[in-house]
Amino acid sequence: MPLLGWKTEYSVMDAELDHHHQRLFHLLNAAYENVMNSAELDCIFQIIDELSDYTRYHFSTEEQHMREKCFQEIDDHVAKHREFAHSIEVLRSRTHDNDLDVAKELIVLLGEWLLGHVLKDDRKYAELSNGTG
Repeated sequence: MPLLGWKTEYSVMDAELDHHHQRLFHLLNAAYENVMNSAELDCIFQIIDELSDYTRYHFSTEEQHMREKCFQEIDDHVAKHREFAHSIEVLRSRTHDNDLDVAKELIVLLGEWLLGHVLKDDRKYAELSNGTG
């Protein structure tokens, strides 16, 4: 059972960014499934790395879209991206201790942040793109 499912109300009214968000949900769910079904971390390192790499790729793309749309709150948004990326790296570095609890903590952080960020912060961008902001 997935941790988070994509819903149409999560859309930011941009097909490329929606696809990115859906991919992040998929990767998060894959990491969650592996952590919940294994006592070893070896099987999830690759997924966590892919999720971390894809998050950086997504942030770069999203920030470029925001620049093109002259999004007024881009500096704050970029700062949130950087803070989150740093949090991922701190927790990711701790997973090398083969601590399943750290991996679970990472997945909770990712899930809460992804859902909160898409629903709150990215909605501001969606409103601008949709002409309602």
